[in-house]
Amino acid sequence: MFGSALYLVLTIHFSLSQLLGVALNFNPYPFYFVGLVIGFERLIFGITGDKRLYYLIMGEKSDLTIYFIQSIFIFGIIIGAYIGAYALFLSGILDRLAELGEGVSFVLFAISLLKMP
Repeated sequence: MFGSALYLVLTIHFSLSQLLGVALNFNPYPFYFVGLVIGFERLIFGITGDKRLYYLIMGEKSDLTIYFIQSIFIFGIIIGAYIGAYALFLSGILDRLAELGEGVSFVLFAISLLKMP
């Protein structure tokens, strides 16, 4: 997720007006930055096994943690499908593959939340 999000942020240039008008254009640009944060967290967790960054993003365990994880799960599934569908309308093959990779990684992140403590 981190690699495809980084590639998409660096290669697809957009202005602030496009970012503000994302609801009208249906561009998934803001989700690339979400993918950077989540991908960086997963990268650090995969390398070190340390959950401090996970707890910084998700919060410590509490009574409402399961609801937060469920909402992030639904967010990941919907945004992953959205980014994957958006990839069908891109012209470049490398951009299309990066978009598909980003969409699949959001879905896999959502699925991985089900196994988190």
